[in-house]
Amino acid sequence: MRFRSGLKGLLRNSVLVVVILLALLPGAMSEARDFRVRKSAGDFIVEATLDRNPPVLGYCNIRVEIRNRGGAAVTAARVMINYYMPPMPGMVPMNYTIDAAPRGKGYEARMNFIMTGPWNIVIIASTGSRPWRVVIPIDVR
Repeated sequence: MRFRSGLKGLLRNSVLVVVILLALLPGAMSEARDFRVRKSAGDFIVEATLDRNPPVLGYCNIRVEIRNRGGAAVTAARVMINYYMPPMPGMVPMNYTIDAAPRGKGYEARMNFIMTGPWNIVIIASTGSRPWRVVIPIDVR
């Protein structure tokens, strides 16, 4: 009798552990998604996607998609990515600018965050007229 009641308790506890893990699973999976930001810039809507969420130390790919107000993809722009850590006393400035290569209906580049902390990503695009920019503040972990 004692063995059976112990087995029932073990089974009940096992079921409880499985239910708790299943409840936590969607939260863990949502953190695995890409980091996405959508911003407006004049007549354009810019969506930037980082392949790390949260952004972490080291290499990180960025994909930029630009659409006009009508929703059509803008594929004939020159896009540059400037990423920098805001100036801090006693530190060397960390400021990098790279070209984003056209890929499909967007633009892609690879950044290298060399230090944890606050960074700004500035997407600079030229679509024939004067250049415009979008600033995305992030926290690299």
